[in-house]
Formats: sequence, C-alpha cells, structure tokens
Amino acid sequence: MKKSIFNALAIFISILGSFAVERYISKINDQNSKEILALNILYEIDQNYYSLLEVRTALQAVVEVTDSILLNWNTINAKKIKSYYVSNQYAKRDDLKTILSSSPPHRVKKMYFNSLINSGLILEINNQLIREKIESIYNLINYGINYGDSNSNKIISWFDEKQLIEKTIDLEFVFNKNKDFDIFKLLNERRRLQVGRLYGVENSIKFFEEIKDGLNKNAFF
Repeated sequence: MKKSIFNALAIFISILGSFAVERYISKINDQNSKEILALNILYEIDQNYYSLLEVRTALQAVVEVTDSILLNWNTINAKKIKSYYVSNQYAKRDDLKTILSSSPPHRVKKMYFNSLINSGLILEINNQLIREKIESIYNLINYGINYGDSNSNKIISWFDEKQLIEKTIDLEFVFNKNKDFDIFKLLNERRRLQVGRLYGVENSIKFFEEIKDGLNKNAFF
C-alpha cells in the first residue's frame, strides 16, 4: 500500500517537474526569439538609415542637374544634359529618358518591423516611449519616404509620345527636336518634388540619428 502511494506520489512529482521544465524551456525559447527579433529590428533601423544617406546624395545630384537644365533652358540640348549628368551621376543608366525622369528610391527594409507589428508583439514592449518610436519608424518607412512617381511617369510619357510621332528610338534627337513648354513644366515640377523629398529625407535622417543610440535589444522586451 505504502509502495503504491509512494509510486503514485513519485509519478505526480515527476509530471509536475516535467511541466515546470517545459514551461522553463518555453520561456527561454520565447525570450530568445524576442531577442533575435529585437536585434533584427535594430539591423533594419541601421539599413534604412544608411539607405536614406544614399538617397540624400542622389537627390542632391538630381536637384543640381535639374537646376542646370532649367537655368540654361533656352540653349539646353541633350549633349549638355548628359554632361551635367556625368558630373553629378545619380543612376546607373544614362539614357536621356532615365536621366530626366528617375527618382532615387529609398530601398526600405521592413520585414522584421512587419513581423513585430503584425504579430502584436509590439504591445509587449513595456516602455511606451520605445513603442511609440518603433511605431513612428514603421509609419515612416511605409508611407513617408518615396513619392513623385506620377511626375516621373509623365516625363516618360512625353518621350514615348514624341518617339511615336518621330518614329525613332533616338531619345537625344527626340528631345532636341521637340523640347517644349510641356517638358519644361514637368521638369519644374520634378525639381519641386525632389526638393520636397530632400527636405523630408533630411528630417528622416535626423529622426533616425536621434533614436539609434537610444535603442538596444534590452530596450524592447
């Protein structure tokens, strides 16, 4: 009888111990997963920051080239535009359509941000200030950096239409022969949009710099 009670008690204690070990292992695994996620988010913050630095340089070149074109509009031609581009290169391609229409993109990194937001884990960040900063970064990289596609598409369309009229793929010939107020207006709009983007990118860089040093993996969970 006593042996049966002892065996039953031993089994009961063994089961409780097993549950405790499983809970402990689960807790450790959960914490490790969170630490890995936090490190990956910190990595994405750095990658977005360095991408913004590259975009700023490219945008400054775009504005300089566009300014040179507009200031010399009466005498401008495709050859001069390409010379401005070579001096301030901001894209790998050098066809005239790309030079006049391209808008340097911010190559957003947000896979782990998405994981944090969509999984609801962001609610487990106890520090409200840290949580708000993460949410602000998420909104910034999702909605606040890349724009101007409409203007780029209009410039591309201008070239496409003129090419069909002239029946040629020679973009330099097309520009030199058909330079008109329409493309002048589009380039003015391009400058305004890119200056606006440059201002926004500058502010975003400052924002990242303000929060980068204050965040580490221990600040999250």
